[in-house]
This record gives sequence, C-alpha cells and structure tokens, in this order.
Amino acid sequence: MRSAVGASWAVLKEISRAVIFFVVFAVASPLVLGLIYGVPAGSIMSLIASTVIFQAAAPPLGLALGLTPVAILTVMACFAIGMVVAILEVCQSLALSSQRVKDWIEGVRKKMERYPAIKKYGAVTCIAIAWIPGIGLYGTPIIAWILGWKRIPVVIFTALGFVVAAAFVLFFASMLSIDLILIIVGIAAVVCITLLVIRKYSGTKGK
Repeated sequence: MRSAVGASWAVLKEISRAVIFFVVFAVASPLVLGLIYGVPAGSIMSLIASTVIFQAAAPPLGLALGLTPVAILTVMACFAIGMVVAILEVCQSLALSSQRVKDWIEGVRKKMERYPAIKKYGAVTCIAIAWIPGIGLYGTPIIAWILGWKRIPVVIFTALGFVVAAAFVLFFASMLSIDLILIIVGIAAVVCITLLVIRKYSGTKGK
C-alpha cells in the first residue's frame, strides 16, 4: 500500500514539475520579456497559442500580430524549452507509473549501450529530428528519452532545431504581405478543423 502511494506521489510530483516548467519557460518568461520591452501581452499569448497548434509554422501569425522577428523567435525559443522539459518530465512519470514501460525502456537502453557514439552524441541529432513532419517539437524529446540521451543537451539541441526551423519560415513569410499571411493562416486553420471533424465523424461512424 505504501509503495503504491509512494509511486502515485512520485508521478504527481513529476507531472507538477512538468506543468511548472512549462508555465515558467513557455508562458511566464515571454510575458516578462514582453513587459520589459513593451510587447503587448495579448500578442504574445496569441503567438504562444498558435505555436501550440502550428509549431515552427507559427511565425507568420506573429508577423500578422505586429511582432518583430526577434520577438517572435524569442517567444518560440522560450516555448520550445518549456515544452521539451515538460514532455521529458511527463515521460519520466510514465516510467514511474508503469513497470511495463520501465522494463521496456531499460531494455531499449541496454541495446543502445552497444552503440556508445549514438548515446554520447545522439542528442545533437535532435536539431534535425525536430524538423521531421509528424515528430517535430513534441516527438523529439520522447525519442530522446526512450534512447536515454542526456536531458540538458536534448533540451538545447531540440530548441535550437525548432528555432532554426521557425527562422526559415519567418524568412520566407517576411517576403509576403500581411493580408496574404492572414489568408494562409486562415486556410490552414480551416483545413485543420475540417480534418479534425472528418476524423471524429469517421471514428463515430466506425463504432
């Protein structure tokens, strides 16, 4: 009984840490910087919300909100750091809550010991993994955690890859007019909503 309570407490602690890290880095830090440099809090929160959905493709909305490229990349860097740390904490809670997950992770990491170079330098590949569609910012830390890569390098290189990807998007978006950016964002939002509705309808029909 005590062990079960202790495990539950450990999981709750990890999840609480995840929430705190996300709020501090992804939300509070951009807002504080915005307050210092006179950037509207509403614009920052809108960019953060769009980054949750569009990830590295969110910079055009930042331009539409009147934010400078430096402000956009700063907000996205803070968001990336907070999100990666939070995901790593959640992954750790999974290992604490499930013996099956813990055993599987240990098995994977034992196999990775055969490849010391990957274990030592694998975190650097997070720069490239963060660019892969379908994995991006959310999937990269999960892969890194499964393979047992060190946390700090994973956070640094994943955030770096994410910011570089956002900078490329920002570079091309800066060549477009604000009206065109808004149209593109609107079309993307409609497509996402349509896909979600279709998926939900298909799932309901299948049942």
